[in-house]
Amino acid sequence: MLQQTQVERVIPPFERFVARFPSFAALAAAPQAEVVRAWKGLGYNSRAVRLHRLAREVHERFEGRLPRDETELRNLPGVGPYTARAIRAFVFGDDVLAPDVNVRRVVERTQFGLEWPARRKARDIDAAGADLVPTGRAFDFNSALMDLGASLCTARAPKCLLCPLQRSCAAAPVDPARLAALAALRAPARGPQARRPFEETTRYVRGRVIDRLRELAPGERISLLDLRGSLAEALPDRDQASFEAIVRALTAEGLVEEGERGLRLAE
Repeated sequence: MLQQTQVERVIPPFERFVARFPSFAALAAAPQAEVVRAWKGLGYNSRAVRLHRLAREVHERFEGRLPRDETELRNLPGVGPYTARAIRAFVFGDDVLAPDVNVRRVVERTQFGLEWPARRKARDIDAAGADLVPTGRAFDFNSALMDLGASLCTARAPKCLLCPLQRSCAAAPVDPARLAALAALRAPARGPQARRPFEETTRYVRGRVIDRLRELAPGERISLLDLRGSLAEALPDRDQASFEAIVRALTAEGLVEEGERGLRLAE
C-alpha cells in the first residue's frame, strides 16, 4: 500500500481495510470486487487483485499462515525481492536488510559516498547493508534507516549536521550542488506518459474507470457507452478508441468483467 503513496494517506484506509479483512481467510473468502472497492485510496488497483490472489494461495497452500522462506514468498502473487525481505525482517525478525529507497540511500551514502558507478548500485548497496544488520535487531535497524532516510538523509536536501551517522558517513557533508548534478546524470529517461500532466495519463483514466465501477451496486452493470458518457466531464480529451483500449486492458488484467449486460468490477 505504501508503494508510491504517502504514509499519511495510507493509514486511515489501511485501518479500515484490515478491520474489514482481519485475516488471510477473510480476505480469501471475499469477492474480488469487494476487495477492490475497499482498496480505494491505496494506490494501484492491480495491487488489490494480486493481494487477493496472494491471500487465496496462503489460505489454500499454507493453511492461512504466511511462509517464512524467501523463495516461497517470492512465488506468491505480487511479492518481489523487497517485499519478501521486508516480510522477513518486520514479520519474522530475520536478520536481513529491507532495501526500500530510504534504506538504500542511507547505506549508499554512508558506505560508498556519492562518487561511484550507479550501475552497481542495487547489488552493492544490498550486500553492504546486509552486513550491517545487527543480530536479532532487523526490525529496529530497518525501521531506523527508513526514518533516517525520510527525515534527515533525504534525496535532495540531506541534513548532515543533524545526522547521528555524520562522522562515519563516506558522503558527509553532502554538497547540494554536487548532489543535484549527480541526480540529473543518474535520472532515467522519462517516457511519454511521465512527461504528460497526470490528468492526461493512462493511469488517471484507469483510476476513473475503476472508481466509476466501484459506485455500482453489487450485481449492477453499466454499458461501455454509458461508462464513457458518465466520465465525459472527467475525461474531456479522451477519444473513444483509446478509452475502449484502456477498458480492454483492465478486463485482460482481471480488474473488470464484461458480460452481455455490460461491465462491472470482476468478482
